[in-house]
Amino acid sequence: MLYLVSAELIENSISADAFPQVFERVIRPSLESVAKMVDEKRLTGGVLAARRAGVFIVEAQSNEEVDRIFGGLPFWGLLKLTVTPLVSVRTAIERDQKAADAVKASQH
Repeated sequence: MLYLVSAELIENSISADAFPQVFERVIRPSLESVAKMVDEKRLTGGVLAARRAGVFIVEAQSNEEVDRIFGGLPFWGLLKLTVTPLVSVRTAIERDQKAADAVKASQH
C-alpha cells in the first residue's frame, strides 16, 4: 500500500542558539536515514524548497509500518506528520468506471 507522508517542523521547536547542536545530533542523522531509504527505493520524495518540511511516498504493508518508519527517526518528536493512504491510479479508474456505469444504468 502506498502512503503520502507530509512532514513539517513544529513551529518554534528549535531556538536559533540550539540549532547547530540539534542539527548535528538529531536532524542530520534523521535526514541521512531518509536519504538511505530513498537510495534503497523504500520511499521517494524530498525536502520542500526554502521550507523546513518534506513530502514522501512510502510503500508499506500497514499503517503501523509507516508509524515505525517515521517514528523511528531521531527528529520524529520535532515534526508534525500527516499520513494519507493512497489508492493506485488503476484502482481509481476501476472505482470511477463502476460509478459511471451505475449512473448510466439508473438513467435507462
